[in-house]
Amino acid sequence: MEFFDEKKILKAISKGDEKAFEAFFLHYYPRVKGFIYGLLQSQEESEDISQDVFLMLWKERSSLDKIHNIKSYLFHISKNAVYRNIERTLLFKNYEDKQRAKKHVLPENTEIDDDIQLKELELLVAMVVEKMPPQRKKIYKMSRELGMSNDDIAQNLDINKRTVENHLTQALADIRKILILTFLFFF
Repeated sequence: MEFFDEKKILKAISKGDEKAFEAFFLHYYPRVKGFIYGLLQSQEESEDISQDVFLMLWKERSSLDKIHNIKSYLFHISKNAVYRNIERTLLFKNYEDKQRAKKHVLPENTEIDDDIQLKELELLVAMVVEKMPPQRKKIYKMSRELGMSNDDIAQNLDINKRTVENHLTQALADIRKILILTFLFFF
């Protein structure tokens, strides 16, 4: 059995070596697909999401040599890909249900219901934002409420742009979690 040197192969991939990526893919694809299948119990979805994970890795290949634990990294991005898939599926199902319900409800009631649901969602998001750590909350509000760019926020707060991006990513993940739980519980 041939030894699989992760550091060496990640370094080669980060330089654009397609053969190294192919070896990496063949080595890890079954594990990633198996993990995703365990979560979704769908062969087709697990194949699609697994391929998306590896496509994303190829697109972000220049930073792969900085990863210290590839197994943990693959688990993390695979898990996030599954969550995004579930979120899209739930949102699409919710949209379809609303469209079906609209056919059976008077138009004026639909607008009122939509307004109420929108206000409830806005309130829920506002509550999540208020519970965020101070720096994350400040960055989120500067971005979403004031419409500032990541560069402007970084400059204004005298921090790195990547720090701003990380805070926004985490803020959106916090909001997404609550919305998913809400949809799972109420719909």
